[in-house]
Amino acid sequence: MGRRLVLCALALLFALGGDALAQTRVIAGRVMDATANTPLSSAQILVVGATISATTNENGNFSIGVPDSTVRLMVRMIGYRRAEVVVPRTQSSVSVFLEADILRLEEIVVTGTATGVERRNLAQAISTISSEEIALAPTQTVEAAFYGRVAGADVQANNGAPGGGMQIRLRGVSSILGASSPLYVVDGVVVNDGSIGTLLGTGSRFITRANAGTEENSPNRIADLNPNDIENIEILKGAAAAAIYGSKANNGVILITTKRGRVGRPQFDITQRFGVPAMSNKLGLRTFETLDDAIEAFGPCAAPAGPQRDPTASCKSDDGWVAGRAFDHEQELAGNNPLSYETSLSVTGGTEDTRYFVSALVKHDGGIVTNTGYNKQSLKLNIDQDVGSGVQFQLSTNAVHSYASRGLTNNDNRSVSYWMALPQVPTFIDIRQRDDGSWPVSPFANSNPLETAALVKNDENVYRFIGSANLSWDALKTASHELRFSVVGGTDYFSQKNFTFAPPEAQFEPIDGKPGTSIQGTASSLSYNVNFNGVHTLTPSDALSATTSLGWQYEVRDIDNIMSIAEDLVGGLANIEAGTVTQLNQERHRTEEMGLFAQEEVLIAERLMLTAGLRVDRSSNNSDPDKTYVYPKAAASYRVPVGVGVFNEIKLRAAYGESGNQPQYGTKFSPLNPGNIVGLQTLRLGTTVAAPDIRPERQKEIEGGVDAALFDNRASLEVTVYQKRITDLLVRQSLAPSTGFNRLNFNG
Repeated sequence: MGRRLVLCALALLFALGGDALAQTRVIAGRVMDATANTPLSSAQILVVGATISATTNENGNFSIGVPDSTVRLMVRMIGYRRAEVVVPRTQSSVSVFLEADILRLEEIVVTGTATGVERRNLAQAISTISSEEIALAPTQTVEAAFYGRVAGADVQANNGAPGGGMQIRLRGVSSILGASSPLYVVDGVVVNDGSIGTLLGTGSRFITRANAGTEENSPNRIADLNPNDIENIEILKGAAAAAIYGSKANNGVILITTKRGRVGRPQFDITQRFGVPAMSNKLGLRTFETLDDAIEAFGPCAAPAGPQRDPTASCKSDDGWVAGRAFDHEQELAGNNPLSYETSLSVTGGTEDTRYFVSALVKHDGGIVTNTGYNKQSLKLNIDQDVGSGVQFQLSTNAVHSYASRGLTNNDNRSVSYWMALPQVPTFIDIRQRDDGSWPVSPFANSNPLETAALVKNDENVYRFIGSANLSWDALKTASHELRFSVVGGTDYFSQKNFTFAPPEAQFEPIDGKPGTSIQGTASSLSYNVNFNGVHTLTPSDALSATTSLGWQYEVRDIDNIMSIAEDLVGGLANIEAGTVTQLNQERHRTEEMGLFAQEEVLIAERLMLTAGLRVDRSSNNSDPDKTYVYPKAAASYRVPVGVGVFNEIKLRAAYGESGNQPQYGTKFSPLNPGNIVGLQTLRLGTTVAAPDIRPERQKEIEGGVDAALFDNRASLEVTVYQKRITDLLVRQSLAPSTGFNRLNFNG
């Protein structure tokens, strides 16, 4: 029996390794840039019709064993157009020159969790942003790189505070109560881009609970990433492209791939930037030539104390209009020009078996408003290791620390935020700090914006780690069959501390009779996911290729947010115990999700591309956590060989897809609010009730378009038309008080 097993194993070895055993000669060569005439490292050389491959070294050289016959070599490299050369049996050396792929038609675009196709065969409208494009116009944060580069993307800044804070909408708003931002995936890790808010916002005066990112000035946590570390960004804008991500893809998917090591000696890249910020635009406030004009605009209190003021007027200040006097309060508030700087260092290199990329960043953004600024330090390490025959391991890690002093720059309903109070202060009133250190009262607003900027603190301290590992195994590799298995796992963890302090002497603080407020928050967010993928590629001939992929994904998100509030601060101390009125809030969220996916991609004659797939999801955020929801997709594209006039090629494409948007955590619950009555613990049912069948929102999208390459592939044209319809929209209904509840959450 043992002898038979050995013979069978040898037979299998000869069958699968026939290509290797047939290698009887060696071809040496060099790959060069056709324009710059410089060597290209890490270019891949493939023997067409076989499983033999090689990679160029730092000098662009390679050697590859091939059969003792005429062979055809294909040379490929990211950012360059592929080249094929025929090497006769009598030739042992070759030089290959690659031309830059200006339109990136041959770059691999992700179409599944473990598969991709060349852009020229892509059946959906997917935008990409390369590291070269980011380097051309350096941006403060990753989201800023989307400005003017992605069709169908609406990028808006929450505010101008240091440290970012942007919202991205792809193809319009897709939800009212559900999540509205895209799904971010960094090196295979689904990361948290949300904001864990403080208690700044609307309400009785200065401090109440509000939704982060709406009336607060919290940053988008994607701003933690270092733009210099990014190799490529792919934006799946609609359900036709993003359906493979199922119930999290209604708002689109943004796939971020970071830089990795390349074969060769260590290559260092050091960048030092300096800058000085300044106001780009001023509101500009009216000046008044006469007292009558000032009184007409601001009432009797515009007149200075004395005979010119109406004695019946109740005014907060003796100050008033003076002929020829005008103060530029906006310049006083935001006229600072501090030095900002950024130091970035990276090193890449390695051997054919081990490659590495290491980067570090130190960044300081000075705020133009007093007591604002942003500091960030980042350290990244990516390692690629070929473990053995057909086994590769990738490790990606990123540690980030940021400290932001953001001030109060967003909306509020009580005239405390700087630019909510500033328009209410006429230019003839002097609200600057007095020589004795005191601050004058603003007579026409609840706060003095210059005093608020000087005295109020709103700081945020974040430590974050994003890490992922990818283990892949080429289980089978022949001329016509390839079978690859991979497992990708990763985690995204950050801890956040917030400190907000308004001293009792601030003008707005005594309004509610509890002068002085201190808020201290500690929050943590842990997300992790794991993916198992199997991909089989069948290539019976050069004219046909079929790729089948199957996979399973599991994801968990945990958020714990604790906030302590103290008011009426004794002695003006910032400690929580200094408050005579205290409050403690805690929010805990845990979501578990599981998904299965399958996809088939068929490429015929390098021109016709057919794709079909589906995703099956379930989530603990649904009313029935065991119920599954199916999201299908189908797409086709055909490249028409024109080759006349200005057109090099025209591609026709059409796609259909469905995706979902999960209910927010807690939507399916009626909350219980704890309390006490004369020392007895109580539970009170909340005023919001949920329908018993809360489920994901569903988006159905049909997309069609035409792509064209023009002027010898030096220009491109893309026209896309899409129609999307959203059903099962999560909405909220007002209820009659007699029901015992005020609102109902349900799918409309």
